[in-house]
Order: sequence, then structure tokens, then C-alpha cells
Amino acid sequence: MAKEKAKPTDGYGAYEMKKISSAIRLVWQRCRARRLALKKMEHLVDGESYYECENCGKIVPKVKVDHIIPVGTLQDGFIERLFCPSTGLQCLCGSCHKVKTKLENAARKLK
Repeated sequence: MAKEKAKPTDGYGAYEMKKISSAIRLVWQRCRARRLALKKMEHLVDGESYYECENCGKIVPKVKVDHIIPVGTLQDGFIERLFCPSTGLQCLCGSCHKVKTKLENAARKLK
């Protein structure tokens, strides 16, 4: 049985959507790197830098860069919320990020 082709979304096919996603991901990586550079801690263990979670204060080797104001869905203002200044981003440890994301998803379902 032949694999069914994905139907175009708003005139964009799978190829165009992949290109758009790649471009957004590239810009987000640059925003993320800018925020990480601002929050890098001087905590060095075995030559490795660590970060401080902006929620709980825990010192960790990896953080998640998170939007303080949730980006939400593709509605008015999505791009502005997604690519906000670095002051609109925060560095969270994995645990804090997981809890915040869970709360945001629950709130979104209630709407």
C-alpha cells in the first residue's frame, strides 16, 4: 500500500512547512544562546560551567530556556511572544520547567 501524501496546510506543503520550522528553530536557538550567555554562572566543577535555576535557585549543568509569558498557540502576537527580548526569557532546571509546562498546559485546556 502506497504511503499517503500529507495535504498542504494553507497552501504550504510538507517541504515548505519543514523549511519554515527550520527557520524558526534557528532563530530560537540564537535567542536561547543569548539568554544562556547572560545567565552563565561562574560555578566551575571539573572545568564545566553551571547555571542557576531562576525559580528554585538550584545550580545545575543544564537548564531549559523558557518564556516567562507563555507563547501559546498561533494567534495574534505569536511571533512577538516567541521572539521576545532576553528579559522575557528565564533559565529553569528540568524539574521547574516540567512543573511550569504542566500548569500552562492545564490552563490552556481550561480555556
